[in-house]
Parts: sequence; structure tokens; C-alpha cells
Amino acid sequence: MKRYILPFALAAFSLTLASCSSEVKIPEVPAEAAIAPKGPSDLTLTPAQEQQIGLRTDIATVRPFPVTVQSTGQVKPAADHIAHISTPVTGRIVTVSVKLGQRVSPGQVLATLKSDDVGQIEADLLQTILQSDADIRQAKVQLAFSKAAFQREQKLFNDRISAQADLEAARTQYEKDQTTYEALLTKREASIATVQERLSLYGVESGAAAQVVRNRRIDPFIDIISPRAGILLTRSINIGELADPSKELFTVADLSRVKLVADIYEKDIPKIHLGQPVKLTLDSLGLSFPGRIRYVANALDPQTRTLPIYVDVPNPTLTLKPEMFARIEVQVGDAHTLSVPKNALQRSGDYSFAYVPLGNHRYQERRVETGLDDGTYVQIKSGLKAGEPVVTGGTLALQGEALKAAGGIQ
Repeated sequence: MKRYILPFALAAFSLTLASCSSEVKIPEVPAEAAIAPKGPSDLTLTPAQEQQIGLRTDIATVRPFPVTVQSTGQVKPAADHIAHISTPVTGRIVTVSVKLGQRVSPGQVLATLKSDDVGQIEADLLQTILQSDADIRQAKVQLAFSKAAFQREQKLFNDRISAQADLEAARTQYEKDQTTYEALLTKREASIATVQERLSLYGVESGAAAQVVRNRRIDPFIDIISPRAGILLTRSINIGELADPSKELFTVADLSRVKLVADIYEKDIPKIHLGQPVKLTLDSLGLSFPGRIRYVANALDPQTRTLPIYVDVPNPTLTLKPEMFARIEVQVGDAHTLSVPKNALQRSGDYSFAYVPLGNHRYQERRVETGLDDGTYVQIKSGLKAGEPVVTGGTLALQGEALKAAGGIQ
């Protein structure tokens, strides 16, 4: 019976270990203890290192800082710098003289069309003039005859050969024929002037009617000209197509000034006024342009619940193109706030920091919370006090020395 004691003892011991091991727990390290936040770190340099780096410092100062309202917008041609060109008469296009993107001058011919309406008006004019000229020739002959008769009767009367009544009858006929002749001449000129007025309504240049009469040939072709200098933005017509007054044929815009159409949120509307300076930024090109608000709408857009504004932007280099998107910052005032030069700040991961000289060649890395940025100075919300010095020149080299001291760089 003794040989069964050891196996049973071993089995009991194993069960005891198993029950004990199921209750054993490994203590966990709190996350706060595992990753403790890093506090300010000091760095000591030698005078030689400071001289080599060429450190420069400035003072954290409370200064006026521009307060801005930000939005986005789209570049459009300025309304008073664009021309939408159509034809006042229906006709078929026979030539197109310009290409998209081409610069055009005031009065430059963009296209030519042939108008049947203009041709008919000029044909009617020619027919009227031909009849009028025939009447004038006949009246001229009659006038010459009556003039000669009057002169003959006057001589006979002076020689006491004819009676006074014969002289007066000859005078009356001569004056009547002279009036008829002059009336026909006036009527001819009036016919030309009337037709010219009609042609002007169709965009035909001044003097066209007189030229038709002079050349005895109709000219049904009308030049479509540009009323201003600019860039040809659109062209919606080709040779052989029919054009009519309802169809826009060309768009010419002077892009030396453009407008930016932007939307302002309701909460910012009280801050927006005409004439406020605006900074327009193209993130795609890394360029900024100055502008001013020249229009503020009187009602919100019912879909977006925003207020449209127009910003007038000089564009002498034509860098801004229609339909480009841009960010805008409207300067609505100034806030006196603590700030430092932008080059005093460095970033490490998700935080910004500055180096604060402590004296005796020591420098402290100070984490800061930043705010507004005007491109030169950055607002400091926390981490620095007014009057504290900060390193502004050599900060990158100083960061490298700090990494070396920490063992991050060999």
C-alpha cells in the first residue's frame, strides 16, 4: 500500500500549485508613471560654442497684434473690368480673328459676320438713292430751264418789251423749281442719315451708309470689336455658325484688378465693414496679396447662412487667375498681447518651444502655447512672461546642441 502514497501526494501538490497560480496577478505600471511629461530642460554652452553659433536674442513683449477674421474665397474678374460681347444683329460668322488667352486692345476686331438684315437695309438705301438721284437730275434740268426763262423775261422787261406779269410768272416758276431741287437734295441726305441711324442700331460703324452710296455697293459685313483692353477669357463661336443677340460670343477681362468673392460666418458679420484691409493667400503658390473690402451684401445666403463680400485685389502681374481659390484674413482690429519674433520658435513633435537665456551660458527649452501669427510675430498664450529674453538667432543650432547633450545625436 505504501507504493501508492507518492503518486497521490504529487497529484495533490500539483493541484495546489494550479489553484495558487490562477490567483497570481502582475502589478500594472500606471500610464502616468510609464510616460512622464518632460519638463523644461537646461543646456549649458561654452563661450566658444556660443560664438560659433552666433546667438541673437530678443524680448517677449506685449505689442499690438492684428485681429483677423478668416475665410476662403474664389477669384473672379472685377465687374467693372469685364466685357461680355455679343452681336446686336443676327448673322453668320465669316471670320474669327482671336484665340483664347490672347491680349486684345480697344477697338480690335474679334470676328466678322454677314447680316442679311443689314444687306437688305443697304439695298433699300441704294434703290432710294438711285431714284432720288434721277429726280434730282430732272429737277436740276428744270431749274436750269426756269432760270434761263426768268433771266430772259427780266431782260425783256428791262427793255420794255415784255409785261410785268410775264416777269413775275417766270420768277415764280424759277423759285418753285429751285425749292423743288433743294428739297430733293435735302431728302437725299435725310435718307442716308436715316439709314445710318438704323445701321448704327445693328453695330455698323458711322459713315457706312454714305460709303454704300458712294461706292454704289452694299456691304453686309459687320465687325465685332472689343470695347476694352484685356485678356480673351471665353470664345463661344466659330466660322460658319449663326450668331444672334441672345448669344454671348466673347468675354474680355482686364485682370490687372480682380475681385475675390468670399463668405463670412454670422458670428463674424458685425466685425466686417467696407474698406477694411484684407490679406489674400494662395497656398498652392505660397504667395500673398493685399486687398480691401469693396462690397458687403445686405442679406445672407439662404443656403450657406453666410454673408457674401467682394474684395478688390490689385493684380499687376496677372498671377491671380479667375476661379482660383484663396484664403483671406480680414483685419478687424488690434489686440495687445504677448508675442515673440517668429524665428524664436521651434517645433518638436506636436509642441512649440523657445530657448530662454538663464545667464552663465545656460539656456532653457521652454514649451509655449502659441496663437495668432502675422508672419513676423507670434502670439504667446502661455509659457513665457513679458520681459523674458528669447533666442531668435541660432535656435536650430542650439536645438542640435541640446540633442547632442541628451545623447540623441553623436
